[in-house]
Amino acid sequence: MKTKRTMVLVVVLSLLLIGGLAACKHRRGPCGFDQFDLQAGINRVASRLDLTEEQKADLDQIAHEITEKARALQEVRSVRQQELANVVRQDSIDQAVVDEMISARFNEMREMVDFASVRLIAFHSNLTPEQREKIAQRIEDHAAEGCRFGFR
Repeated sequence: MKTKRTMVLVVVLSLLLIGGLAACKHRRGPCGFDQFDLQAGINRVASRLDLTEEQKADLDQIAHEITEKARALQEVRSVRQQELANVVRQDSIDQAVVDEMISARFNEMREMVDFASVRLIAFHSNLTPEQREKIAQRIEDHAAEGCRFGFR
Protein backbone atom coordinates (compact mmCIF):
# COMPACT_ATOMS: atom_id res chain seq x y z
CA MET A 1 0.00 0.00 0.00
CA LYS A 2 2.82 2.37 0.91
CA THR A 3 4.69 1.66 -2.34
CA LYS A 4 1.57 2.40 -4.34
CA ARG A 5 1.22 5.72 -2.54
CA THR A 6 4.89 6.47 -3.14
CA MET A 7 4.53 5.73 -6.85
CA VAL A 8 1.49 8.00 -7.09
CA LEU A 9 3.44 10.69 -5.31
CA VAL A 10 6.38 10.31 -7.69
CA VAL A 11 4.08 10.54 -10.68
CA VAL A 12 2.34 13.63 -9.29
CA LEU A 13 5.56 15.43 -8.54
CA SER A 14 7.06 14.42 -11.87
CA LEU A 15 4.02 15.83 -13.62
CA LEU A 16 4.42 19.04 -11.64
CA LEU A 17 8.02 19.51 -12.67
CA ILE A 18 7.48 18.38 -16.25
CA GLY A 19 4.40 20.57 -16.52
CA GLY A 20 6.35 23.57 -15.35
CA LEU A 21 9.17 22.86 -17.76
CA ALA A 22 6.75 22.06 -20.59
CA ALA A 23 5.33 25.54 -20.23
CA CYS A 24 8.70 26.85 -21.38
CA LYS A 25 9.37 27.83 -24.97
CA HIS A 26 10.90 25.00 -26.93
CA ARG A 27 14.01 24.92 -29.08
CA ARG A 28 15.58 28.13 -27.82
CA GLY A 29 18.89 26.74 -26.67
CA PRO A 30 21.13 23.96 -27.95
CA CYS A 31 19.40 21.31 -25.82
CA GLY A 32 15.78 22.31 -26.34
CA PHE A 33 15.57 25.04 -23.72
CA ASP A 34 17.91 27.57 -22.22
CA GLN A 35 18.53 28.94 -18.74
CA PHE A 36 15.89 31.64 -19.20
CA ASP A 37 13.24 29.08 -20.09
CA LEU A 38 14.18 26.90 -17.13
CA GLN A 39 13.87 29.86 -14.78
CA ALA A 40 10.53 30.80 -16.34
CA GLY A 41 9.24 27.28 -15.64
CA ILE A 42 10.50 27.41 -12.07
CA ASN A 43 8.87 30.81 -11.55
CA ARG A 44 5.59 29.53 -12.99
CA VAL A 45 5.48 26.55 -10.63
CA ALA A 46 6.52 28.74 -7.69
CA SER A 47 3.79 31.28 -8.37
CA ARG A 48 1.09 28.64 -8.91
CA LEU A 49 1.92 26.99 -5.60
CA ASP A 50 2.75 30.19 -3.67
CA LEU A 51 6.09 28.74 -2.63
CA THR A 52 8.13 30.28 0.16
CA GLU A 53 11.66 31.47 -0.61
CA GLU A 54 13.08 28.30 0.94
CA GLN A 55 10.77 26.08 -1.13
CA LYS A 56 11.55 28.07 -4.29
CA ALA A 57 15.29 27.71 -3.66
CA ASP A 58 14.81 23.95 -3.22
CA LEU A 59 12.77 23.74 -6.43
CA ASP A 60 15.41 25.79 -8.23
CA GLN A 61 18.15 23.42 -7.05
CA ILE A 62 16.15 20.34 -8.06
CA ALA A 63 15.37 21.75 -11.50
CA HIS A 64 19.00 22.64 -12.12
CA GLU A 65 20.23 19.22 -10.96
CA ILE A 66 17.77 17.43 -13.23
CA THR A 67 18.66 19.75 -16.11
CA GLU A 68 22.37 19.07 -15.67
CA LYS A 69 21.77 15.31 -15.67
CA ALA A 70 19.61 15.66 -18.80
CA ARG A 71 22.31 17.68 -20.53
CA ALA A 72 24.88 15.05 -19.61
CA LEU A 73 22.68 12.49 -21.35
CA GLN A 74 22.46 14.79 -24.39
CA GLU A 75 26.25 14.98 -24.61
CA VAL A 76 26.55 11.26 -25.32
CA ARG A 77 23.70 11.37 -27.83
CA SER A 78 25.96 12.00 -30.83
CA VAL A 79 28.16 9.06 -29.83
CA ARG A 80 25.08 6.80 -29.60
CA GLN A 81 23.84 8.03 -32.97
CA GLN A 82 27.21 7.35 -34.61
CA GLU A 83 27.22 3.84 -33.13
CA LEU A 84 23.73 3.27 -34.53
CA ALA A 85 24.81 4.55 -37.95
CA ASN A 86 27.76 2.14 -37.90
CA VAL A 87 25.45 -0.77 -37.04
CA VAL A 88 23.05 0.14 -39.86
CA ARG A 89 25.92 0.29 -42.39
CA GLN A 90 26.76 -3.36 -41.78
CA ASP A 91 25.47 -6.08 -44.09
CA SER A 92 23.59 -7.73 -41.23
CA ILE A 93 22.59 -6.53 -37.81
CA ASP A 94 23.26 -8.66 -34.75
CA GLN A 95 20.28 -8.83 -32.39
CA ALA A 96 22.61 -8.88 -29.38
CA VAL A 97 24.18 -5.57 -30.42
CA VAL A 98 20.78 -3.94 -30.81
CA ASP A 99 19.62 -5.34 -27.48
CA GLU A 100 22.75 -4.01 -25.80
CA MET A 101 22.24 -0.53 -27.26
CA ILE A 102 18.63 -0.47 -26.14
CA SER A 103 19.52 -1.82 -22.71
CA ALA A 104 22.22 0.83 -22.24
CA ARG A 105 19.75 3.58 -23.14
CA PHE A 106 17.10 2.19 -20.78
CA ASN A 107 19.68 2.07 -17.99
CA GLU A 108 20.60 5.72 -18.57
CA MET A 109 16.96 6.75 -18.46
CA ARG A 110 16.29 4.59 -15.38
CA GLU A 111 19.11 6.33 -13.52
CA MET A 112 17.61 9.69 -14.50
CA VAL A 113 14.12 8.67 -13.35
CA ASP A 114 15.44 7.30 -10.05
CA PHE A 115 17.37 10.50 -9.39
CA ALA A 116 14.40 12.72 -10.23
CA SER A 117 11.98 10.68 -8.12
CA VAL A 118 14.21 10.86 -5.04
CA ARG A 119 14.59 14.63 -5.40
CA LEU A 120 10.87 15.19 -6.04
CA ILE A 121 9.82 13.08 -3.06
CA ALA A 122 12.14 15.18 -0.88
CA PHE A 123 10.57 18.35 -2.32
CA HIS A 124 7.09 17.01 -1.65
CA SER A 125 7.88 16.64 2.04
CA ASN A 126 8.47 20.41 2.21
CA LEU A 127 5.07 21.32 0.73
CA THR A 128 2.15 22.42 2.84
CA PRO A 129 -1.17 20.56 2.64
CA GLU A 130 -2.63 23.53 0.72
CA GLN A 131 0.15 23.34 -1.86
CA ARG A 132 -0.35 19.61 -2.23
CA GLU A 133 -4.04 20.21 -2.75
CA LYS A 134 -3.27 22.73 -5.51
CA ILE A 135 -1.18 20.11 -7.27
CA ALA A 136 -3.88 17.48 -6.84
CA GLN A 137 -6.50 19.88 -8.19
CA ARG A 138 -4.33 20.67 -11.21
CA ILE A 139 -3.95 16.96 -11.93
CA GLU A 140 -7.70 16.41 -11.68
CA ASP A 141 -8.38 19.42 -13.92
CA HIS A 142 -5.83 18.16 -16.41
CA ALA A 143 -7.46 14.73 -16.50
CA ALA A 144 -10.93 16.20 -16.89
CA GLU A 145 -9.93 18.52 -19.73
CA GLY A 146 -8.13 15.82 -21.64
CA CYS A 147 -5.51 18.30 -22.81
CA ARG A 148 -1.88 17.39 -23.29
CA PHE A 149 -0.23 20.01 -21.11
CA GLY A 150 -2.67 21.37 -18.55
CA PHE A 151 -0.28 23.19 -16.23
CA ARG A 152 -0.66 26.60 -17.86
